[in-house]
Amino acid sequence: MDSIITGLIMKRYISLCLVLSCLTVVTIQLSGCGRKGSPKPPGPADKVTYPRSYPPID
Repeated sequence: MDSIITGLIMKRYISLCLVLSCLTVVTIQLSGCGRKGSPKPPGPADKVTYPRSYPPID
């Protein structure tokens, strides 16, 4: 009887750990989404020096 109770507790513990692990992974992945829209270079548009072609044209 005691081993049955221990087994049920272990199953519940393992299930809880799996659920928490999955939630952690999903939360970390969603937190990387960041802002909406396309990325924009910092600063005013006339001062942006990248992307550049290689080799640079002088």
